[in-house]
Amino acid sequence: MRGRLGRKDILLLGAAAACVVALMTFYLWQQTESIRLGYQTGTLVKRRADLVEEIKTLETRRAALLALERVERIAREELGLVDPREDQIIYHDFVFGQEGW
Repeated sequence: MRGRLGRKDILLLGAAAACVVALMTFYLWQQTESIRLGYQTGTLVKRRADLVEEIKTLETRRAALLALERVERIAREELGLVDPREDQIIYHDFVFGQEGW
């Protein structure tokens, strides 16, 4: 009778095996997620670096496009604007805090 396992022993052995399988599954899942998140983090870090570089490039381009010399040249050459004559300038004396200022 000693060689036979009872129903209680079989259930206990099955529950222990199920716990071991569950723990191994959880461990493998955790390792897989850790690796996946590592790759995702690497991808996002590279994307961020690319975007920072693109921002620097765009800021440089913006500064070049807004340079006063360029704006004045376009205004004179392409739009035909000229400096105002002295009789076209109107001066107005105003004081801050009065009449809506």
